[in-house]
Amino acid sequence: MTLNEVLNFVDDIVFDKTGKHLDSLQKAILRATWQGEKYSKVAQEYHCTKFHVGNVASNLWQLISQELKEKIHKSNFRAAMERYQVSNISNVFNFGRQSNYVKGNINLCTDNTHSSETKQKLPTTKTTNENNTPLPKLDLRDAPDIKKIFYDRSTQLATLKTWILKHHCRLITVSGISGIGKSTIIRHLIPEIESNFDHIIWRTLRTSPPLNITLKNLIQIISNVAEINLPNNTDAQLSILIEKLRDMRCLIILDDVQQILTSKQLVGNYKPGYENYGNLFKIIGELPHNSCFILNSWEPPLEIFNFIDDDSPVRLFQLTGLTEKEAREMLKNRELLDEEKWQELINFYQSNPQWLKLIGETIKNLFGGSVAQYLSYQPLFLSDELTNILQQHFQRLSELEKQMLSQLSEPAKSVSVAQLLEKSQLSSPELFQTLLSLERRGLIEKITEENQTLFILNPIFSHYIQRFPLL
Repeated sequence: MTLNEVLNFVDDIVFDKTGKHLDSLQKAILRATWQGEKYSKVAQEYHCTKFHVGNVASNLWQLISQELKEKIHKSNFRAAMERYQVSNISNVFNFGRQSNYVKGNINLCTDNTHSSETKQKLPTTKTTNENNTPLPKLDLRDAPDIKKIFYDRSTQLATLKTWILKHHCRLITVSGISGIGKSTIIRHLIPEIESNFDHIIWRTLRTSPPLNITLKNLIQIISNVAEINLPNNTDAQLSILIEKLRDMRCLIILDDVQQILTSKQLVGNYKPGYENYGNLFKIIGELPHNSCFILNSWEPPLEIFNFIDDDSPVRLFQLTGLTEKEAREMLKNRELLDEEKWQELINFYQSNPQWLKLIGETIKNLFGGSVAQYLSYQPLFLSDELTNILQQHFQRLSELEKQMLSQLSEPAKSVSVAQLLEKSQLSSPELFQTLLSLERRGLIEKITEENQTLFILNPIFSHYIQRFPLL
């Protein structure tokens, strides 16, 4: 009897009695027991206590005992399984049957033929793939559809996959300006890594749900129950969630995180009443578990910067625009003219795929697809759709950030910290905090010239400020 046959056998028992398949921790316990290893090794691997592993194992032995009608425990599990196999082979010969005896995919056969009756008894399930690997339980009700046209983001996808699968990151924030492609890249990441998870859940914070609502929803889905009684205390709910994340490997995407962050302040602060989300992100990043949270946000929460370094299980992924090749492919697909002018258009709109799509439609509708004609009219026309998007970003700014952007937009050229200090009325700490905040929002870029760090306002934002002054 092989280990895989044993896992399939026990999986059938557990599914028959509970309606659930074995989770990753239960499988690890069975493997360790079969191979004569200790529970402490499983506890170390799954970042949980030896006591918790013992409780999970005890429940497994009870279910197997009911099926085999003998008392099963860690020390006699392998011997009992082998006796069960021998006993059933003996029964086959005693009845003079030259057919298969199948239980839980353990094939105890006297020949290699399969009767039609046996085939009907073989378990069939839509929760495994062709390699008999359990498929994850997906809850993507809040996720966007996978786009048919996906411009190559292979480098970024490879980075995220490495962080999740090889570095075992527990918390990743994907941040970037609106329309840059954050949701799209995360959505395309899921099919490439889903076989490594027991659950994959996508939830949006667009309506700013309180933390206890979010926690209850996640615990319900992972527990696979319609209703669940939980303590009202969010700290207790967080403890329950962490245990779930240790028992199973879950990928949880929280979208639109900027909706629980406040406006009119520097980046990363929470709306009143939502500060406890910071505790969630801190715990997810600090405590060991087997799962991964991905935060999708215009701007990162401040807690992220307390952790991130090269060896940390917490990472920040600031997504930028398409490469020049990808952006040109996009404009080509939109059938725009004057290819020699495309680079100017791409630079102005920062290779942002959504913004290029919007302006591409405008150029087709007003100028017959001629990029040269569009660029000839100064100041450049911004459609209402794009103006509204930019306005949403600027409405989130603090007064200090507005002052700084106004200075950077007149003239729109790169300046040093010393030059900014000379022009502004800010103290050096205020200036440094403001520059950091604007960079984290993706509104300014940092460049190096002659060993000097310079800052420049992105062209489209400079253009917007000149048309719609912030002060």
